Amino acid sequence: MITHRIVLIIIIVFTSNTVLGQTPDSLKKAMLEKIKSRELFKETIYEFKGKELPKFELNLLSGKKLNSESLKGKPTVINFWFSNCAPCIEEMPLLNEIKSEFGDEVNFISMTFQNPNAVNEFLKTHDFDFTHIVNSKEYIKTFGTFGYPKTLILDKDLIIVEIEKMIPKDIENEEKNKAEFKARLSKQLTELKKRHYPNKCVSLN
Repeated sequence: MITHRIVLIIIIVFTSNTVLGQTPDSLKKAMLEKIKSRELFKETIYEFKGKELPKFELNLLSGKKLNSESLKGKPTVINFWFSNCAPCIEEMPLLNEIKSEFGDEVNFISMTFQNPNAVNEFLKTHDFDFTHIVNSKEYIKTFGTFGYPKTLILDKDLIIVEIEKMIPKDIENEEKNKAEFKARLSKQLTELKKRHYPNKCVSLN
């Protein structure tokens, strides 16, 4: 998604500057300035922090529908992923541990643009103990540009309170980075649970 956007921007900039007679050197300089300002790589998903989750009614892997309104009443974790995403797979064991820690006190949702067949095939060889939403390409587009994986943490009113990016790739500090990722999620959910834990639970089955 990010790559497509970058290519499109480069084509537009190149075309517009060529028409205006801009030299290759000045064009290169203009592109470098945009890269330095991070305009080409800006992940617009972070603009949703502090806002209510866009409403949805989407297909579950089970074939049923899930309406976002049914998630209200307790904290929610939504993980954006896809089966060929190595960083997505890397963090799944940690996400499973978080789910085991909080159980039914938190909604745990995974969301992918892939179809049920692809997800079922993936789950034959990988454990990912979330409630799976599939075929959600158009809804994911609502968040604009972002790289995978991303994890949203929401309060009981579906306000996005935090957005976690992928675990940093650093071989020397790999275990430390994983532990910090898990600790951040656990701390955030513990705080939300203390403030908002409801009297009833929502069944997603």
